[in-house]
Amino acid sequence: MGHDGATATALSDTSARAQARYVERLRQTPPRARLERALRLSERVRAATMADVKRQHPGASSDELAVAFLRRVYGDAIADRFAARHR
Repeated sequence: MGHDGATATALSDTSARAQARYVERLRQTPPRARLERALRLSERVRAATMADVKRQHPGASSDELAVAFLRRVYGDAIADRFAARHR
């Protein structure tokens, strides 16, 4: 199943009060700590996504895994461009 890399769904089970508390705590967090937290989260998501790609494509080469990862995260156009350059 392909996608264009621009589709996102905004769902939340968080109450408005809890969301407001979260935003206030976030604003009180120093910028460096927010950046470090964001980078750690990004790395965790990237690693989990790649682990799932590897699970779904056992025996795939590193280039094939890269294309599958790019397709899932960034969409068909970017994955296809990468694949064309790495044949």
